Amino acid sequence: MNLEQIGRKIFGAGIIYLAILSVISQDFIIGRPPAINSNPVLAYILSSLVIIASILVILNYKKGGEASLLIALLIFVFSFLVRYVPSLVNAPTFESILWTLNGYKTLALGGGALIVSASFFEEKNQSWTFFSNDNTTKYFRIIGSITLAVFLIFAGLSHFKYADFVKEFIPSYLPFHAFWTYFCGICLIAGGVGLLIPLTRKLAALLSGVMILGWFILLHIPRFLTNINDASDRMGLGESFTFVGIFFVLTGLLAKK
Repeated sequence: MNLEQIGRKIFGAGIIYLAILSVISQDFIIGRPPAINSNPVLAYILSSLVIIASILVILNYKKGGEASLLIALLIFVFSFLVRYVPSLVNAPTFESILWTLNGYKTLALGGGALIVSASFFEEKNQSWTFFSNDNTTKYFRIIGSITLAVFLIFAGLSHFKYADFVKEFIPSYLPFHAFWTYFCGICLIAGGVGLLIPLTRKLAALLSGVMILGWFILLHIPRFLTNINDASDRMGLGESFTFVGIFFVLTGLLAKK
C-alpha cells in the first residue's frame, strides 16, 4: 500500500471511532458542535451512515469517493451549518467568533473528507461519476487544504493566546512544557501556511501528518489511558488519528501530481 491508501484506512478508522462516540453519547458530536436538545434517533441514523461510509473507504470500495463525500456533507450540514452557525450568529462578541477553534476543526474534518473523496475519484480504477471531473476534484483538494490550513493556523495561534492551558495539557512525563507549547504552536502555524502555498503543500501535509501522529502516540494515547472516561480525551484520540489519515492522503494525492 502507498501512503494515500494507508491514509484512507487511518481516516476511516478514526471517523468510525468518532461515530461510535456519537452513538454512545446519543448525539452527533463529530467536530464537537455546540450542545443542543439532541435527538438520539437522528444521532443513531447519522452515525450509522458515517460508519457504513467509513467501512467502504477502509475497504477501498469502488464507491469510496461517494462514501467519503457523504461523510463530508454530513459533517458540514449537521455539525457546522445546523449547530455552529446559529451559535456564531448569537455570539456576544467578534472575538468569541474568531476563536471558535472547534468550529475550524469541524470544517477541517469535512474538508479532509473531501480530500479523501478526491483521492478516490482521481484513481483510474475507480468508477467515474459527475463528481470525478478534473475541476471538481481540484476544488475538493483546494477546499480541503484551505480548511485544514485555517484550522492549523488558529490552533497554532491558540498555543500563544492560551499558553497556560496548553502547558497543563502536556503530560507530566514530558519536560520543558513552555518550550513545547510555543514550539508546537509555531509548527502548526508553519504547517497551515505551507498548505496554502502550492509549492510547499505536499511537504506541509507530510510533516503535519507526522507531527500529529507523534502527538497521537505521545500525548493522546497516554491521556486517554489515564482517564478513559474523560470525554475530551476520548474525542482528542479519534480526532488526532483522523487528521493523520487526512494528511497522509493529501500527501499521497499531491505526490502523483
